[in-house]
Amino acid sequence: MFKLAIDGPAGAGKSTISKIVAKQLNFQYIDTGAMYRAITLKGLRLGVNLENEDEYDYLNNTVLSVDHDKIFIDGEDVSTDIRSVDVTVNVSTPSKIGRVRTWLVDFQRKISESKNVVMDGRDIGTVVLPNADLKIYLDASAECRARRRQLERLEKGLDISFEETLNEINVRDHKDSTRAISPLKVADDAIVIDSSDMTIDEVVEKIISLVNERGSKKMSNLKFFEGQEVSGVINNVTSDAIYLEVAGETKAVIYSNDLSGYIEGQKLRDLYAEGGDFKGLVKQLAKDKKTGAPLLILSTKLYHAREELKVFDAIKERDEIIKAKVVGVSRIGADLLYKSYNDIKVFLPIKNIDLSEKAIYQLKNEEIDVLITHVDHDRVSVTVSNTAAMNKINRQKKEAALAKLEVGQIHEGTVTNVLDFGAIVELGEVSGLLHRTELDHKLVKNVADFVKVGDVVKVKIIKMEEGKIGLSRKALIDHPWDLLKQQYHVGDEFEGTVAKVIDAGLLIKLTDEYSGLMPNSEYSWLINERIDGQYTEGSTIKVKITAIDDAKKHVSLSHRATKENKWANVSLRRGDAIKVVIATSEDRGAKVTYQEVTGFMPINEVTSAKRIAKVEEVFPIGTEVEVQVMDCDPLRARLTVSAKALEAAKERAEFDAYYKKQSAEIPTSTILDALGEDWKKFTE
Repeated sequence: MFKLAIDGPAGAGKSTISKIVAKQLNFQYIDTGAMYRAITLKGLRLGVNLENEDEYDYLNNTVLSVDHDKIFIDGEDVSTDIRSVDVTVNVSTPSKIGRVRTWLVDFQRKISESKNVVMDGRDIGTVVLPNADLKIYLDASAECRARRRQLERLEKGLDISFEETLNEINVRDHKDSTRAISPLKVADDAIVIDSSDMTIDEVVEKIISLVNERGSKKMSNLKFFEGQEVSGVINNVTSDAIYLEVAGETKAVIYSNDLSGYIEGQKLRDLYAEGGDFKGLVKQLAKDKKTGAPLLILSTKLYHAREELKVFDAIKERDEIIKAKVVGVSRIGADLLYKSYNDIKVFLPIKNIDLSEKAIYQLKNEEIDVLITHVDHDRVSVTVSNTAAMNKINRQKKEAALAKLEVGQIHEGTVTNVLDFGAIVELGEVSGLLHRTELDHKLVKNVADFVKVGDVVKVKIIKMEEGKIGLSRKALIDHPWDLLKQQYHVGDEFEGTVAKVIDAGLLIKLTDEYSGLMPNSEYSWLINERIDGQYTEGSTIKVKITAIDDAKKHVSLSHRATKENKWANVSLRRGDAIKVVIATSEDRGAKVTYQEVTGFMPINEVTSAKRIAKVEEVFPIGTEVEVQVMDCDPLRARLTVSAKALEAAKERAEFDAYYKKQSAEIPTSTILDALGEDWKKFTE
């Protein structure tokens, strides 16, 4: 039985390559990772503690088997179940358990004893199959493996940056190569294949070639490969071809147009004889039309073509995009011709062009842009990629477009995608992110409420960092505050609608976005006139804008400012004498006017001369009367006056004046004055 062991670090493509090689060789592919998943699945079903090695006794009663790409545990096909999220999250735990690894290694070795196998992992050549017939260590640069892993994740909808993926690869490499049990390392007798610049097909061909060289001729139908040098014995020469036998029974032919140095018209029999040795390069693997047996079509022109490959090496080194003509199309790709290099096979795998076989066929005889991805000197072939070329062209266009853009520019773009956090807007060759916070000045909860795919939007570039473009729509829209300031100004008076009643006063609606505050203190000039309970949401009230604060985006409103404050200039103190006019007569007294305000004179303060029932008994309405201020409170619009008090004050003033005058005119006589000189004697 032939044992093929393929080891290598994460992301090197081991599983993909192993499956294809196994299929082409008709070998059994052993997915060791699936086996660990199967053991994990059973452990989860049994409810064991996967961290405890002692709880893996169930391995004693476990039957594991594989059949091509299916895996069975205890007779049940668990190929789908082992890919569940639960298993994926927990599989790393059993992989660390020595008892599990020992059990599975024994199982894997037993399979390899009964079947031709391809087995991949990280310790197959060093631990599981140390005596493998062929050991391959499939490697690639960390950057290349990170790019592959990133592309795989993008296809699954996972957008993880290249830097994060590369760091993850490096950490995984370190763990795998330093773990205590079966660390990752290159087996002493392993052949290292660096796949960084190779296609999958090229790696597969290389491995199958190595399998053939190790004695697996009976197992493989691909004994020979294009570009391989073979030697044989000529057994027939015709007018246009030489026939020979290679490696015993294999037949080969070389046609005159594939002979280097052959001149049209020469007779091949004059140049080559039956029984002679012949060496050439395999140009094509074909089949004999009569027998169906393998037939090698050879060429000696390919030797010169190998020298011409230096041209393609230089082009690849420059990473230059070339134009090549499509000359043939098959289900696996297209054969191209670059300039006059007819003897060099330029192949475009179908995976390297974003078109179907039918679409590629329509390009026949047309030139397309390609990048050289691999130059194979052994096979005298060149692998190219249209996808890589288009990516580079698009990248160059993007770089050129980016060079023309600057922060502050205004452009029209088309919305190509709407996401939860914003919208992608295409600006010609590049796209930018219109974050939802930049859609509008107000809070945007649902981006789709503002833009839809296909919408043409005007945006402003607000940020450019590392090729990423930040866009803003709201930067081109007047801010609601600016619109408010265009509509409202300090000093404006209007009937406002109450948006909300709060403890501090009334919120008056100004626009859809803003309201102004009318504090309780701004309701009236009078402190005893309160707003309590007079207004509800939807009520209207006349207000005046007293202040607009740009920094706080706050508008101050006042209701009392819409009314004249007649008490503002009233400044009186108790006892002041003023003149008032009798305005009205009431039972309790009379309303009087002073300047532009109204006061009150109680009926008992009209006069002290007599008792009266009506003020007009003394002062007719309209009479100007001099009175004395008894009380004045402008904040409460209160002024109380008294004519009687002023009358009494006048009488007192007259009496004081008279008394003072009398005192000055008539001297005051005392007892001492009467005694005269006698008083003096008495005192002596």
